[in-house]
Amino acid sequence: MGLDKWLKSEDDTKKTKKNKESPDQTKKSKSENVQKKHHEKPSIQLTKYTLVCSSAKCKYQKTIMKKELTDIDKTCPRCNKQMKVKEA
Repeated sequence: MGLDKWLKSEDDTKKTKKNKESPDQTKKSKSENVQKKHHEKPSIQLTKYTLVCSSAKCKYQKTIMKKELTDIDKTCPRCNKQMKVKEA
């Protein structure tokens, strides 16, 4: 009769320890999966372009982060002239 009390309490403590460990393990496995997915994505390499208007009167400047510049990016929005491109 006295032994049953001790045996049952040990089983209960083992069960509670297992229950406490399982949520921690699931959190770790989820975070590891998220990190793996994050690393699997190919990194996009953007280059920084500084565009300066060639007109001395205009002096318009803008900075763009893109893979490649288009013709629209290279024209000045104020005076519609071709801008100088500096890759930074």
